[in-house]
Amino acid sequence: MSTLLQTLLIETLPEDTDPILRLYIEKLLPPLEREFRFISALGGSYEAHYQLLSQLGDSYAREKAQSWSSRADQNLLVHVLNGLLTAWNISKYLSQPLSNVEKYLLCLGLTLHDYNKYCNGQGEETPKQWQVEEIIDLCRDLGEKLEFQSFWSKWQDYLPEIAYLAQNTQNKASTNIYPANWPVPKIKDRRRLEIPLRRLLAFGDIAVHFSDPADIDTQTGGQRLREQLRFLNINKNLVYHRLRDTVGILSNGIHNSTIQFAKELNWEPILFFAQGVIYLAPPDNETPEIPELQEFIWTQVSGVLAHKMMGGDIGFKRDGKGLKVAPQTLELFSPAELIPKLPRVIEVKVANSKDPATPKRLEKLSLTDTEREFLSKGADIRADRIAEFIFLTQKEFFGESPEYINWMLNTLGISNKISPEQTQVQAGGVNYGWYHAAAYYIANHTTLKPEDISDSIERWAEDLANWAIENNLLSSHSSPIRKIFYDYLNQYLEVKGWDSDRTSFDTEFTAYANAKTKVAKQPICSLSSGEFTSEDQMDSVVLFKPQQYSNKNPLGGRQIKRGISKIWALEMLLRQAFWSVPAGKLEEQQPVFLYIFPAYVYSPQTAAAIKLLVNNMKFINLWDVRKQWLENKMSIHALQSVTWLSDEANLGRFDKDKYAREDLPFMAMNYTTTRGKTLTDAWVQPAFLALSLSILLGVKVIATSSSVPLYDSDCDFKESIVLDAPASFWNLLGLSNSLRIQDFQNAMQRLLIAYSLHLDTRSSPPDAKWRDLIKTVREVTTNVLNIFCLAAEGLRRDKRDIPSQEEVKRYWQYAQIWVKQDDFKQNGCVFLMKLIEKLVQQYRVFYQANLGESSHTILLPLSKALEMILSVPQQVDVDDLILQASGQIQDALGRQEVYKRPLMMNRSVEKTKREEQELMAIHAFMTTCVRELFLGIYKGDRALLQENRNRIKSGAEFAYRWLALQEKSTKVS
Repeated sequence: MSTLLQTLLIETLPEDTDPILRLYIEKLLPPLEREFRFISALGGSYEAHYQLLSQLGDSYAREKAQSWSSRADQNLLVHVLNGLLTAWNISKYLSQPLSNVEKYLLCLGLTLHDYNKYCNGQGEETPKQWQVEEIIDLCRDLGEKLEFQSFWSKWQDYLPEIAYLAQNTQNKASTNIYPANWPVPKIKDRRRLEIPLRRLLAFGDIAVHFSDPADIDTQTGGQRLREQLRFLNINKNLVYHRLRDTVGILSNGIHNSTIQFAKELNWEPILFFAQGVIYLAPPDNETPEIPELQEFIWTQVSGVLAHKMMGGDIGFKRDGKGLKVAPQTLELFSPAELIPKLPRVIEVKVANSKDPATPKRLEKLSLTDTEREFLSKGADIRADRIAEFIFLTQKEFFGESPEYINWMLNTLGISNKISPEQTQVQAGGVNYGWYHAAAYYIANHTTLKPEDISDSIERWAEDLANWAIENNLLSSHSSPIRKIFYDYLNQYLEVKGWDSDRTSFDTEFTAYANAKTKVAKQPICSLSSGEFTSEDQMDSVVLFKPQQYSNKNPLGGRQIKRGISKIWALEMLLRQAFWSVPAGKLEEQQPVFLYIFPAYVYSPQTAAAIKLLVNNMKFINLWDVRKQWLENKMSIHALQSVTWLSDEANLGRFDKDKYAREDLPFMAMNYTTTRGKTLTDAWVQPAFLALSLSILLGVKVIATSSSVPLYDSDCDFKESIVLDAPASFWNLLGLSNSLRIQDFQNAMQRLLIAYSLHLDTRSSPPDAKWRDLIKTVREVTTNVLNIFCLAAEGLRRDKRDIPSQEEVKRYWQYAQIWVKQDDFKQNGCVFLMKLIEKLVQQYRVFYQANLGESSHTILLPLSKALEMILSVPQQVDVDDLILQASGQIQDALGRQEVYKRPLMMNRSVEKTKREEQELMAIHAFMTTCVRELFLGIYKGDRALLQENRNRIKSGAEFAYRWLALQEKSTKVS
């Protein structure tokens, strides 16, 4: 079975990819994922590290655990994969290409180079660098576990070379590079192990420790990378670009535009970060000119927006007062450019053919009955479109210009029927006069079809633009957004070789202080710090409701409308363009945003794979997730069986991309919505997705309802997963809002148990009733036996009394996995489950009912025992209570069929002896009930026992059925 990461890589690998690298991904990646996914190469949980080191007897366990956990997370899988791909990518610059054997050695040597981290993660000792035989044996064992044979049949013949490369990749302490210490290699030229192989491995390993593009200049790792290039005789320079701010799609657009610009300079991207790229550049590389690069980036970004705007998708919104234009639209286009393009926008936005506005507008006018009857022939969508076009062009470009009004009346041919004054009738910002004129025109031309009207509006728009230019009626065009965008790039974009004099804090503080005064009357951006000029939030721009209170207002002011900077306005329009989300509507669907960061770094191949996922990830059906999980015996590996990609992705077709096909998502973005009304409904999907994507792809994920990313880069937070203010079920599951690599398995198992149990017991397909998930989680976390109570409720809902064998096994497995993940030292879930199982085992010695009988019959001994404990006066001695209850149970058994009494069925023993054996077995059972259950767990509190009575009985019934099935399967086998 192929994995998600494997599928993404294979789908996006270039056609000319080397067959050996493709074979590595096809054969070795799945076992690598299985073994390395939950091992931390960098970062990780302090508690997990400390526990493992303590078990190994490390005297510096506390210091090492603190040091390791202080770094950001990166699992061993992506560490190895990105390191290998990076080394592979630069190998093409070698003066002497690698042979096939050397390519195999490169792959396997880098795969095993951090074998010590794997051993530490397994709680095993690692050999010292001088223990060569032990190192080779360890590499052999790990190679067999990782299925090297499927990748290279001769790998064991070259095991000394693989072990040598694995041991000596890092060029630090613990290296053992002396040939005399190693067996004679099979490779023809041993010098090739040192150069190029060991240096290629070192380059890849150093690179994946970088967390920022500027590290090549600010960290010692940059010097070490250059050193490896010198050893390899690769005459290239390392350069970078970095954007020190992250807003979303706009940031990705800037990054990708910079990459396109860099291609013209022969800069090849080799490492991708959330904030930029490291390139290999020619030795005589030129530093790009700042204005030239800024102009190129602006052309790319504005070009995308312009194309979408002219399709009518974004930048315009129609409400009860007519069509509105976003300020950014007016700044991107001059009036002469925009007017001829408006007919297409009108056709898209004015589409209310079933409920046209013209009849409602005409009702507001003082007209005679004759006029109303005549105009009614033109009061439809055709008049709406004409009126919206005329009023929009007047409002945005001509104002109350009499020349415009007369020109438009003459164009319509109604200047002798409708006066200029009549066209300007309006109230409350709503124009009525032009609707009157439009209706009159249509009433005179009733045979015109809507498409004929669209053609006419296009012709009028062209004529209007030409006429306005000839008569100098259009105002000069300026683009403040362009200047601010350039200022933003000056402030945040870095390219190696640029000198920059940034005064961000001074600018930001001054702008904020000035805007807080009443005199300024300047809105402050509610999405950013306010360093750039802001404007009122327009409902044609933002995805949420703009009229919400914000404390980012002048002190003492009364304005409640929030502001938005030009930069964030661009981001909102880009989200509308790429997500196809109507302005102002997204908030109603309770979106939760997923911000996906690389764990330190992407290679070009993994960056392309993440792009494919973001563009083609389908809505995840949690019913299907539950099905796959159960079919795979409740293993986390079942996540690989879930259908993550749409059919188009699997077939290699990429439609409706959230990013352009050539663009890579540096910080990828996705979001979920819900039709439900509660916060729980909104968080069920994103909680699962955040955890799954980090497990399957090794990425870092932030899930939040904020449309603003919480962090600019993955190096700003250590954890692999951060859930920002999730629904309460998450914390009730005992899960932290921040998870590290070693927390994944526990978190995913608890989440899948909760989801599956809820779907099993509380849903009504197709309605999953996620709003009630909090109830399910609360009950299970309160007492593990509530799993069986919920199961019983589900049976009653389905009007069934007896669970199927599969249900018995499933619910019992739920409980077993749950208590393994739980902190049993605090709530005793493990002890409680074992005690319930012990009680049932003890009474099955003397009493066994058929599985087809009722719950009352199956639980007869336990029910009698609980009844006696609860009914006997408190002053009765414990031993007397046990004896009395034992006698009562034996009397009850005497009234049952003899086949239900296994000890009495053994006729090879005398009857008195059988009765004695039965009584002794009952006494042992009753002793456990009283001393361990009543006095032990419930501390002799009868009220507490009464409260938990049904839970105990539900758990015991499932334990009985499960033990009976186990006994039956044992007999069959």
